[in-house]
Amino acid sequence: MKIINKFLVGYAICASVVLVGILFRNHLSHPLFMVGNHDPIVYGHGTKFSEHSVYRYRKLHTIEHGVLGLYQMKTTIMSIDEQKTFKKTYDVHFWDDEVFSIKLTSKDKDFTGEDEPDYSEAHILEYPQEQFFQIIFQDRELMCYSSLLTNSVKCIKLFT
Repeated sequence: MKIINKFLVGYAICASVVLVGILFRNHLSHPLFMVGNHDPIVYGHGTKFSEHSVYRYRKLHTIEHGVLGLYQMKTTIMSIDEQKTFKKTYDVHFWDDEVFSIKLTSKDKDFTGEDEPDYSEAHILEYPQEQFFQIIFQDRELMCYSSLLTNSVKCIKLFT
């Protein structure tokens, strides 16, 4: 029984060290536009073309600095004519200076894959999983990134 207790204590210590390492790395690695900006707001816009329509939209993201150095991103998607507005929330992890990931944690109840302007994100709404992105370009106000799942490229700009 003493060996099992030692094993459990060792496991708890290892898990704690790994958790602190992840939190420390997450704290050190974040986009340049977050330096000096607590809970920054960033935005992007796009156009979705389908066979019979064109849908223009804006996305506003607030990246909230949470407890223990974790980040959460609150996203609002608005049609350009502002007829529709939807909200989503993601957990965000910055793995190093070039890679970050997001995972959907909540969304509006009436927000479905049909409402999502990006087809690949519409699929992920129905089957949530962690998505990884590589940062292609960044400066103090702009960040462009590529999805490692879909190869799509998007840019967001600091809302000032």
